[in-house]
Amino acid sequence: MDKILYENEWLSLQETPDGYTFLHENRCNGIVAVIVYTTDEMGIDKILGRWETNPAHKDGMNLCAITGGIEEGIKPEEMAVVELSEEAGINTVPETLKFLGQVKPYKAADTTAYLYALDWTGNDDNIERNPKGDGSSGEQGAYVDWIDLDTALHCKDALLHSMMLKLIFGG
Repeated sequence: MDKILYENEWLSLQETPDGYTFLHENRCNGIVAVIVYTTDEMGIDKILGRWETNPAHKDGMNLCAITGGIEEGIKPEEMAVVELSEEAGINTVPETLKFLGQVKPYKAADTTAYLYALDWTGNDDNIERNPKGDGSSGEQGAYVDWIDLDTALHCKDALLHSMMLKLIFGG
């Protein structure tokens, strides 16, 4: 049985019987991340980037993936659709998403991230630049905009990088 070293409503820091310490997210049953992209004759043309404040980073708005916690009783692909609506103003259905696989965001956590892609090629640019979000402090002032691959590659978000790699090299 793991020992809880610290716990609040969102997460707990736990220690295994052999002394390994890891982070567990109490707030959800894993997370979803979605990459929205368009293509041209050369391949992926642009990616929908999301900027939001992360209090842990202390450096203002950060480019990141569209993500969210999976709520009890909701399938990951359904939660991905909810997050697309909240964080990008995109209304779609689960069948439009391509499943890219699962990852652990970092090795000192037991959280599973379910990764999805949405090809927005040929759709009107009818995205909500300042989507409603979920009302959390990190989403105050958040926005989305199209970015090129180079900008996406130079962001600090590992989930965005994971989805790009899986999308480009096969999920």
